[in-house]
Amino acid sequence: MFTKKAARLADKLRFVSIFVLIALLVVGFLLKDKAGIEYFLYPVYDDKEVIDSVFEEENPFVVMYPNSAEDKVAATAAAIAADKDVVSVTTYADTLGIMLGVDEAVELISTQFPDLIGSVPPSMSAQITVIMQDLFKTYLGKEELDGTETVEMYGFVSYVLGDMLTDDSVNNIVKTMILNDPETKAQCESVKAMLDAAKVQLVGENYSRIMVATTLQKESDEAFAFVERLDGILKESMGEYYIMGNSYLAYEMRASYSDEVNLITLISIVLTFIVVALTFKSLIIPTVLVALIQCAVYLTLSFSYLAHLEFYYLAVIIVQAILMGATIDYAILFTNNYREKRKTLDRADSLAAAYSNSMHTILTSSSILFFVTLILGLTAKDPSMVQVCLAIAIGSFFAVALCVIVLPGILAALDKPICYSAKKWEELSAKLKEKYYSRKSAE
Repeated sequence: MFTKKAARLADKLRFVSIFVLIALLVVGFLLKDKAGIEYFLYPVYDDKEVIDSVFEEENPFVVMYPNSAEDKVAATAAAIAADKDVVSVTTYADTLGIMLGVDEAVELISTQFPDLIGSVPPSMSAQITVIMQDLFKTYLGKEELDGTETVEMYGFVSYVLGDMLTDDSVNNIVKTMILNDPETKAQCESVKAMLDAAKVQLVGENYSRIMVATTLQKESDEAFAFVERLDGILKESMGEYYIMGNSYLAYEMRASYSDEVNLITLISIVLTFIVVALTFKSLIIPTVLVALIQCAVYLTLSFSYLAHLEFYYLAVIIVQAILMGATIDYAILFTNNYREKRKTLDRADSLAAAYSNSMHTILTSSSILFFVTLILGLTAKDPSMVQVCLAIAIGSFFAVALCVIVLPGILAALDKPICYSAKKWEELSAKLKEKYYSRKSAE
């Protein structure tokens, strides 16, 4: 009873069904590019909200540049630091490579390495500046200082804590104090190891780094806008450079995403079209069925946009392939049943028979696909599995809905060309068989 009513309604609204499919295709095509796409899936942990409430989330960028461009780094770093979204910029030149005078060196060591200062005998604490001047003389190889001398922090500290201790030609109070006190010597070795490890993070054999700290959301429009500004600054001031960071990688992936998805869509459409065309010996049937399933893909993306959901980019690609390769079977089944029944029944009765013979299989198979992926999407812990399963669940729902509600009316509206192609193929097949057997009998 239900199948007959559904068939009569589909037959009555057959031309409306074509309009509905075209309208859904157009709307879905226009909205699909507005869907939120994620290029990274970040792990979800139970204490994330607590941690984020205490520590502000950071989004760092790293710029690599050849060591030959070190003279351009200061101006480049200053331009980057002036950006409104930059929290800090770290380079070798303004950290380990900072240039220090005597007073600055004393202040730095007093604040950064208080344990070393604390190991100096109280009677000598007032002479720290004098001791530092002696170290400057030793490091620079000068007899006297004129007060304008500066030294690179890393080179100077590395010399004092390393080479100076093994240089027999040097003999001063600091060397004696370090070598005669095992605890102080151990502290110096620890500081030297720490500085060496820090330098490796900023300076390499051929390339060095600029570390840029921001608090921008990793895949936000603001982060992508900052990437463009950063790239513009580097193009003006640096020759060769490379940018690294999650936001930059997402920015590059976003630039190529549309082309990749369009290529995959085109390949899946062409291959599916060929298979369906060979199956039905028709061009109009694969056109309708492929358009129907592609409409389901567009509706899935449109739904994510309207529902303010974001899909992982791989989920979109997987849904395109799975829907075109799997759910089109539902449309093929219904179409095949309709065309077979149309040989002996009228249009409305053929639709009723197609409903009766197809619905059980379609609803059973699609329900398994829908509910399994939906449950996995709602319960899984892995973010990628969640995204892929939910996308498949939503996509399969739209695909089945189109096959059951829209496809019957379209088949009825295109009844003559669909039946004509089938009839012509049967006539052609009969003629070929007749010629074949005639030739065989003649032989």
